[in-house]
Amino acid sequence: MARSREGRVIVVGGSIAGLLAARALAEHAASVVVLERERLPGAVAPRGHVPQGRHLHLLLAAGLDRLCDWFPDIEDELVTRGAVRVDGRNAWVYQGGAYRARGDWGRPVLCMTRPLLEQVIRARVAALPGVAIEDGALVERLTVVDRRAAPAGAGEAIRGGAGEWRVSGVVVGGAERAAELVVDCSGRNSRIVHDLASSGRLEVPVTRVGIDIGYASFLMRRSAGDFEGDFIACVDNPGSFRGGSVLPVEGERWQVTLAGVHGDVPPGDEDGVRAFAESLPSPVVGQLIGRCEWVSEVATYRFPSSQRRHFEKAQLLQGLVTLGDAASSFDPIYGQGMSSAALQAAALEEVARGVGVLSPELPRRFHRKAARVIEAPWRIAVGGDFGHPETVGDRPAGTAQLNGYIAQVVRAAHISVPVARAFNRVLQLADPPTALLHPAVVARVLSTSRRSPAATGAAVQHPRVGAEPGAD
Repeated sequence: MARSREGRVIVVGGSIAGLLAARALAEHAASVVVLERERLPGAVAPRGHVPQGRHLHLLLAAGLDRLCDWFPDIEDELVTRGAVRVDGRNAWVYQGGAYRARGDWGRPVLCMTRPLLEQVIRARVAALPGVAIEDGALVERLTVVDRRAAPAGAGEAIRGGAGEWRVSGVVVGGAERAAELVVDCSGRNSRIVHDLASSGRLEVPVTRVGIDIGYASFLMRRSAGDFEGDFIACVDNPGSFRGGSVLPVEGERWQVTLAGVHGDVPPGDEDGVRAFAESLPSPVVGQLIGRCEWVSEVATYRFPSSQRRHFEKAQLLQGLVTLGDAASSFDPIYGQGMSSAALQAAALEEVARGVGVLSPELPRRFHRKAARVIEAPWRIAVGGDFGHPETVGDRPAGTAQLNGYIAQVVRAAHISVPVARAFNRVLQLADPPTALLHPAVVARVLSTSRRSPAATGAAVQHPRVGAEPGAD
């Protein structure tokens, strides 16, 4: 039998993570209110409290599939509004000394700006029965009661220890808003997490891996004759870890993002951007930047470290769960954040369907399931970051061995489309990293990696820039 809707839910934060959490609980709660501190724009535009919104974002295959499950026809709507489908058949991805073999890499994904995706999701969530989105609503603190001493619905208590607290709502504008479940999607620097830690009510172990990555991004006008490909991405790894990508987005534009780590970051001026792009291992990014008309200023962003809060190891409060960047914030170069948030929201939906929104077991069950969701992208991002000798932090066991094998996978993917497809599915979070250890994949990796141009020294053919479609 279907469980009836029960309980009031407040989601703190109207980011993509918060919106998807609201969608995940919409069919299981009596009401869901999303509280966003910022005034939300009516048009498609970057938001002030989402500085990374001006930079390249990818909705990976796993995230896109989950989005399509929740919002039928949303992919078609995004394409109608200018999002571009891309796949491996006309992709140029340079890593490890050569380009990945082009062909069937699996499910096509969508390229668009973060503001477009967020606006479309927000409109879909706002239209759901029982869901409301309130902007300009700053959550000042949680209201918390001591389950041992205070009656349900009481205000903040002063007694009790970790594990004995129950969240009963939030305070907004000095007024209490009651809820049986609060979902913290307020971001990496969550005030809720910090306040609970400082009060001694919630101690959450944290893992950080310092990568100190910096970005510079801007938009260019896009035309069919710019180059013989749908997109270009390259990274000097092994090497300096300098990287750059040019991907198509809505409005017939290219979105360009350049990145570097450990202080070797792209500058924010035009001359510096051009020089940085020309230093990349593939000349195509620099050539496109020189060819196309710039239609925006350069925006910069700095990301100090990947951060993971291990709620699965903490003594949790009843009535509170945390997801999105407030739980795990990855090195953005891997494009995993939005899709990881979608998978975490799907885990929340599954738990709510099983035990109900009001269950005291919900936080514990959710965070155990979410930890398993986070583990794969965390190992991909952190493992990759430890390929640079200056990266600091807790190194997962087996990282050196895994990175050694991944280097062979990258070389094999230069030659073998099946290896490129298997690798891409892991990067897209569609398959777990263990899929690369399947005997058939290992056999292909071992048999083809030695034929990579990076191994043989053969010349690498770069895509032509400025070639008209169909030109010889």
